[in-house]
Amino acid sequence: MKSISIYIVEDELLISASLKSQLQNFGYEIFGSCTRGEICLQEIEALSRQDKEPEIILMDIHLRGKMDGIETAKTLHEKYNCGIIFLTGQSTKEVYERSFKIKPFGYLLKPIDMEQMKMTIEIAAYQRNLELKNKEYLKSLEDLLKIRTREKNEIMDMYQTIIDSSPMGLTVMQDERFVFVNKRTAEIFGYSLEEFLSFSIEDIVNLLCPEDRQKMIALSRDRLEGKEIPSGTQIRILTKEGKERLLETNVKIVQFMGKPALHQTFLDITGYQTN
Repeated sequence: MKSISIYIVEDELLISASLKSQLQNFGYEIFGSCTRGEICLQEIEALSRQDKEPEIILMDIHLRGKMDGIETAKTLHEKYNCGIIFLTGQSTKEVYERSFKIKPFGYLLKPIDMEQMKMTIEIAAYQRNLELKNKEYLKSLEDLLKIRTREKNEIMDMYQTIIDSSPMGLTVMQDERFVFVNKRTAEIFGYSLEEFLSFSIEDIVNLLCPEDRQKMIALSRDRLEGKEIPSGTQIRILTKEGKERLLETNVKIVQFMGKPALHQTFLDITGYQTN
């Protein structure tokens, strides 16, 4: 099994040397040590560039220099994936309140019990590896979601292009209103898309020639009631300019937003009908 890599940040040189010796005897790999937070950040950055970021950092809370251990750990937590274990000679509320935000993997009180330290390091390394695996898993899910979203958008764009380029008018009617209309429908009837989507049921019925209105109302009612009737028929409609057109129309029951709806296609056959 690969040995756990450790970096030591300890204010007292004698304690640091003792820790290094005992941890090496336990089989851990020591990547370095220092007494100041500023030096720690420089050396961790250098190790990270060499792909030798330590798994665990033993961080003394009281350090020489401008940065204490908590401030140093905060920067490390933001930039790297090192697991922080705090070393402290004081068990105060202030210390814990300041350090909790960094989410350390453990606390060790001085004088340090080496068996307790070993156990704390092993647990911290295990938890850190779990967190890294979770991050990788979440990253994989995010990447997959981006791919699927891009594919979906491409399909939707292609579908929209096909719909907009269709020689047939396409509509979806639900609750006595149009909820979808393509451009060809607007061209056939002479109304804008916005006008179509604002039509009431009376407006929709008035699109039909008077002679065909009752027939189409009855057919629509029968379809919604589940009766088996031919899906295709011919109807005469009136354009916005009052011109009469003959359309071949096909209607099917579909589910839209969890509710039944009528999907209808229109093909303008004006001038092509046979007697």
